[in-house]
Amino acid sequence: MRARLSQFGIKILDLYILHEVAIPVALSIGVITIALIVARLLKLVDLVVNQGVALTAVLALLVYLLPSLLSLSLPMAMLLGTLLGIGRLSSDSEIVAARACGVSLARLAVPVVVLAALTYPLDAIITTRIAPAWNVRLRDQIVDLVRTRATAGLPEKVFNRNFDGIVIYFDHAEESGSKLVDVLISDNRNPSAKSIIYAHKGVLIPHAHELAVTLSLGDGWVFGGDVNSHHVARFDTYDISVVPSTGLPVNEATPVELDMAALRAEIAKARHAGKPDLLAEIELAHRWTIPIAVFPFALLGMRLGLTPVRGGHSERYAFALMMFFSYYVLMRAGEALALARVLDTYAAASIPDILFTVLAVAPFINRRIERGEGAERLDDRIRRWAGLILPRLRGAVE
Repeated sequence: MRARLSQFGIKILDLYILHEVAIPVALSIGVITIALIVARLLKLVDLVVNQGVALTAVLALLVYLLPSLLSLSLPMAMLLGTLLGIGRLSSDSEIVAARACGVSLARLAVPVVVLAALTYPLDAIITTRIAPAWNVRLRDQIVDLVRTRATAGLPEKVFNRNFDGIVIYFDHAEESGSKLVDVLISDNRNPSAKSIIYAHKGVLIPHAHELAVTLSLGDGWVFGGDVNSHHVARFDTYDISVVPSTGLPVNEATPVELDMAALRAEIAKARHAGKPDLLAEIELAHRWTIPIAVFPFALLGMRLGLTPVRGGHSERYAFALMMFFSYYVLMRAGEALALARVLDTYAAASIPDILFTVLAVAPFINRRIERGEGAERLDDRIRRWAGLILPRLRGAVE
């Protein structure tokens, strides 16, 4: 077996480093994905507890959300997992032993780069193909929940603004919330002719194939008019068609929901019309640039793992969080430059990858650091950065 591996240039050291790094990377994918889910968990719990949405529907939302979260968590996991894996080898002096045998930093980085190369196509497939398709399913699931459970978010004896242009108040609901009793409505959909509607009873009927709800009222009055006239009308039945407020564009897909061909067609169409769709162009650029981050993150994780730390794993986590935050800030800054048309969208989206690549590759091509002459100065700088970050992180946790 060893002879076969040697034929391909694969040595026992490579497999050992690959094994020691791959396990923390795999665990980091789960931990970071769960952390990203927890950030959205409060809203999902609110759907179950306060709005009566079934737990199975919420779990379906989580499943459809996973590809988008994984596209971000894979580069982050590469940084954190490499940092922890190489950090363990360094703390046990195994890296020192390899260096003493004449193995260079660049040679030690080969299995780490190989792992990043194996992760890149997975992240690229998720970002360019799976995530857009599942974003469409996520949107359809949310729209379906809003359409079929329109009354779930309507608490009793509260002025509800869940529908565009109207405010609904009712005394109580019957039969799972579909039948309302003593309903008061402020209809502001037409600012020049506002009206107040009162009804003894009402029924919310979701439409079958569109995001709309019919509020069928019975036995009530309409008080309306404008600045010049007012009127009062009594009715036995009165139907109002309203649209639930979702914050989603109902009639057209957003750039994150378009597949690659549709996204390129949308960009070409907008440019042909003389009105470039910069949001679509930024989304297309991000689909290619975000997966590339696995390479600089892997090398940065290795360099930080080789850095001696006094605070143990907590200091290493601070390094990782600092890098995540810096990448996110640079990504948003690039978006702002693209929207302001200061830079081309691809150039703007590549800013964090370029800067992180330079930062990651520098230690491996700097001969002074390779010989260990400049490592102490670099390590002192990293520790100084961590010293500034750690107290703030600990204060936020406490």
